[in-house]
Amino acid sequence: MGSIKPFNSNQVIKPLARTTMFVLNEAREAGENDPALAIRLTAGGLVSPIMSGVNTPGVVEYTDHTLVPIVRGMLLGANVYRMQRTFKDPDARVWDKAGDVIRVVSDTAGLIGGLAVLFTPQYAALGAKLIGTAYSVDICSHAMRGMTHVSNRMKVWNTMAAEEDKPDSKPPGPGGSDAPQPPATPPADPPKLSGVNKPLTQFDSPKQLNLFKN
Repeated sequence: MGSIKPFNSNQVIKPLARTTMFVLNEAREAGENDPALAIRLTAGGLVSPIMSGVNTPGVVEYTDHTLVPIVRGMLLGANVYRMQRTFKDPDARVWDKAGDVIRVVSDTAGLIGGLAVLFTPQYAALGAKLIGTAYSVDICSHAMRGMTHVSNRMKVWNTMAAEEDKPDSKPPGPGGSDAPQPPATPPADPPKLSGVNKPLTQFDSPKQLNLFKN
């Protein structure tokens, strides 16, 4: 039987911590991309646990009506903040600026409509129309921002993956380029030839005899 390897907690803790940091970073990026949606999801998620123990008649209904203008006012503040960032960005496109202006106008109309429904029953019908229009703009706005955000994050992830896949620039060898490398082995001398492989001896050409010399 093979030996049992000891359990290393770092094999579980480090990947878990890395995944948690990745999720938190992506949540932060998504919140900065669409702060209005982040506020809406957070507020909507807290309604049920907070109101689950309330049994007083009329409180739940009045809270629902009150939440509409309050949340709309928070969305208005978040979209004004986003619009300021967009107009300060020198690379912002025209349709990005126009979209932020439309969102601010829609939030203002929704806030007015929510206050009208809550405090002025004679204008409740008009207020409901303003709220419905604001919700329609919200749906389109969140969809457009969501698709743009996912596209931009995909570019970032692809760049990070390409950087990780690049081969190491260090030359092969133990310790990399900073470690001392062994000296290069000098080339061996050519083997000496012997026997039949030995080249023939070079002889001087024979001198010519001078027959007329005394």
